[in-house]
Amino acid sequence: MNPFDHQRRHPILTVTLFIAMLAPGPFLVVIAGRILKAYIPNPNVLAMAAGSLVFLLLFVCGMIAGATAWLLVAAHFAERKVIEPFFIYPGVPFFSALAARMFAWAYRPPADHQQ
Repeated sequence: MNPFDHQRRHPILTVTLFIAMLAPGPFLVVIAGRILKAYIPNPNVLAMAAGSLVFLLLFVCGMIAGATAWLLVAAHFAERKVIEPFFIYPGVPFFSALAARMFAWAYRPPADHQQ
């Protein structure tokens, strides 16, 4: 099945997932930029390269955090079989496995507290 077909059938989930994934990144980058500007007002080439790496990592971590938060909230509103194709899709080696683990963690069975 084409993953875009699933996105077409659930446009609200798709749009909210994209917003949740893309919103934290720029916010974190702006905060990090202001902090770095305060500590390094006139950066050299090495500092700019390191800052670019920090910005990239913060953006990716923000996307992962946003997707995790969306998954935890959406789990209460949508069924597992509807959300699953958004996270279980083989494609990108590292991130597909990470998304599958996030999905399994969010939909884990409740812990049995009987002893």
